[in-house]
Amino acid sequence: MPIVRAVIIDVVLAALGCWAVWAQGVYRAPSAYLTVVLAAVTVATTALTVVFWLYAAFVGVGTTQAQRRPLELVSNAFAIAILGFCFYSLFLFTNGKFDLSVPVPHATEIVSIGMDEPTLGVTSPFVWATIRSWRNPGATERLLLRWDERLRLWGGQPVVVSVRSGFYGRPWVSAIELDVERQSRAVLALVPAAVQIRKDLAAFYARTGRFTDAAATTRDYAHDFPADRDFPIGMAKLLTTRDRFKDVVTILADVVGRREDAEAYMLLGYALAMQGQRRADGLAYLERARAMQPRNWWPHYALGWAYAAGGDYTRAVPSFEQAVALRRGLTDAERELQRLRPLAARR
Repeated sequence: MPIVRAVIIDVVLAALGCWAVWAQGVYRAPSAYLTVVLAAVTVATTALTVVFWLYAAFVGVGTTQAQRRPLELVSNAFAIAILGFCFYSLFLFTNGKFDLSVPVPHATEIVSIGMDEPTLGVTSPFVWATIRSWRNPGATERLLLRWDERLRLWGGQPVVVSVRSGFYGRPWVSAIELDVERQSRAVLALVPAAVQIRKDLAAFYARTGRFTDAAATTRDYAHDFPADRDFPIGMAKLLTTRDRFKDVVTILADVVGRREDAEAYMLLGYALAMQGQRRADGLAYLERARAMQPRNWWPHYALGWAYAAGGDYTRAVPSFEQAVALRRGLTDAERELQRLRPLAARR
């Protein structure tokens, strides 16, 4: 059935085209020819629909296979164009999906946001941004915008572009966001005591991978606003999940001296113990936290790792055992127990 086959092919191509646009929007690579490619895909997709209806009409009036052959050739040409776009999107998808590199932020500026430029004589339904290049001074880059970025970005706005190196070595942009640093510095120059601005700045640094700046900003904030206990503790938790132990110490070194706080002792103690140079101080903080909250699994868990890192297996084993007893599902602690029990028995 020629019509049924044409319908199936068109549906599959439409689905592949939607996926390709999604992949290029998420794992996007900067390109000066982005609008040309998008316009070409728009033309091909629209033309496939027109050709399909023409083909259906030709079949309906009883034309021969030879008479329908030109339409089939045109349809195949547009289908190949869409498939080429899909294969390029597959390359970008795997390049970003399997990329383990750390995002590198680049401060730049949006020149304009376009969605109706008359490229190739058609209007593309996609939204892109023209951004001053962070690679070539004086040049510009074009990037697709995600729907959430489209809502909060506009032309002339300072932004930070987070670039990752790519699994295949093809750099791609993982995020475009407001340059909170530039805006915050301008506000703080006028109102140095703006609490929320300083917190937003620290969070921005952490979000863009500038962990040392995040720690220093949080430390200064905690010094100026000692009554706010939750924000430095929250930032220390975030940096602990990133194994940024030195930065955790930067944040909490002064905080722990102001009040008895088991959570601060846990985080600072773990950070100190896992660095090695001040392991004894870290263990003291963790033991103090465990004494304050004996039913909390986390200080036992942290002590298990800290003692194990220092080679004290006879103390690491009971610490892990207590953590597992208080919190089911700690598979990493259970695996570590299997490894450490024979070592502790020998000691």
